Amino acid sequence: SSSSACVPMMARYLASLVCLGLVCAQDWPTCQEENIVIRNAGRALFTNLQGFGATVGCFQDDCQNTDKFVASSIESCTKVCQSLPECEFWVWGQEEGEQKCWFRLGDDGREAGEGWISGSRSCYPPGQQAIVMGNFDCWIDGFNYDTCCDPKFGPSGNSQCWDGVFNYDRCCFPKEEL
Repeated sequence: SSSSACVPMMARYLASLVCLGLVCAQDWPTCQEENIVIRNAGRALFTNLQGFGATVGCFQDDCQNTDKFVASSIESCTKVCQSLPECEFWVWGQEEGEQKCWFRLGDDGREAGEGWISGSRSCYPPGQQAIVMGNFDCWIDGFNYDTCCDPKFGPSGNSQCWDGVFNYDRCCFPKEEL
């Protein structure tokens, strides 16, 4: 029948859609755009980065509402961008003598910048996975970062989440540093 001839073509089409869904990483590290910076241009992604481990170098020292943070490696940028559904681009560069990551909703502010490296959401090392906010070991029985650690609950999080084993400091920060 004529429908069976379409099966291989349909399989290739579905595979291409999966890659469009950013499941397929670009070639790393060749996907990095060297000496390119993506400035704010109204497209900065301000969000809570504290749960990913951001603690310093944030906008106005507020890591719960920032588009940047001090990071130990370029992979911190790729990992966090991959973990934020709204993130389209990451930027790795220096500000005030410290290496930082920035996150963007688009690349409207793209320009040449000596020493900067930028990449799209799909530019990350092979095998890298998105990261969960907070300490993954805490999120059992319906508890998660949003229900326990959201800034709306104040500096100690949602008291309903904590007991002798689980607390804000243990659960609202990841086990590994960025």
